[in-house]
This record gives sequence, structure tokens and C-alpha cells, in this order.
Amino acid sequence: MKKILTLPTWQVFLLLVLPGFFPSAGLAGQILMIIWVIFFVYCVYFLGDSLYQKLPAVHDLKIQRFYFHLFFPLVYLIVIGICFDGGYEINQDNYKEFGWWAAIIIPFHLFTMYCIFYTIRFIAKSIVTIESNKVVGFDNYAGNFFLLWFFPIGIWFVHPKVCKIFSTPAEIINH
Repeated sequence: MKKILTLPTWQVFLLLVLPGFFPSAGLAGQILMIIWVIFFVYCVYFLGDSLYQKLPAVHDLKIQRFYFHLFFPLVYLIVIGICFDGGYEINQDNYKEFGWWAAIIIPFHLFTMYCIFYTIRFIAKSIVTIESNKVVGFDNYAGNFFLLWFFPIGIWFVHPKVCKIFSTPAEIINH
């Protein structure tokens, strides 16, 4: 799996983005979509874990928080998929149909969004912390954060940095 960290950017783009365009109708499509989501989450897990291992001794990132914030949305979406037959749509016209469920779903959904942003922040901050060899503030890693947030486009700019981190010795990166 470490090879994916140093693959050419266009190959990573195809591996992570192209499967999302396959039709998800029917059982075969749903199985392919589940496999793609699991692969995508595993890639993010592996990237975050690998970056954490490369962090300098002085940093303020917690790997357990990263794990929690990565897997909470996955578990939440699985539970929602099971309980609501594949998902739900709450809007101002139908929220009363959900009754007390809406009081549970909406906060969990908002927390899931927070978890996704935290995961993006962790990876963006890890990259810049490794590159600069010191604890950095949001102003230092904001560019990577927004590039990762707009994933399909941002991968072209962020993945070369990841390649550099994992294809060169730590002494070269940190100096």
C-alpha cells in the first residue's frame, strides 16, 4: 500500500476518482461503490497514519482523534444506509415526516461534516508540519486544506508534496 503514496499523480487521480463515476444502480453497482468507498477511506487512513509517523518530534496532532474523525462518518453513513434504506433527504418540506429522528439525524450529520473537515485538516497540517519541521498554524496549511477539500482538483497539487515526503529521506525534507 505504501506504493500508492509515491505513484504518479494521474494514477492516484484515476484510482480515487474514476470509480466514483461508475453507475451505482443495481446490486453490482452498489457493491462496486461500497468497495470504492472502503478503498478511499483506507487510502485516507493509510495517508494520515503514514504522515503521522513522519511528523517531527514536536507536533500537536493526535492520531487517535484522526482515527475517530475518519471512522465516525463511515459508521454513521452505514447506520443511516441500513436504517433508512440507502439514505435520507431532510428538507423544509418533509422534516416533519422524520419526527423525533430529525432531532438525532441533524446533529449527527453536522458532526459528520465536522469530522470530514477535521480529517482534511489533519492531513493538510501534517504535510506542512513535515515540510517545515515545526508546528504550524492554519495560515500555513490553509492552501493544502482547501485543495484537499476540493479533492478532485486539489489532488494535482497536494499529491506531489506527498510523493516528495515519501520518496526522499527525512533529513532532506526537514532541511
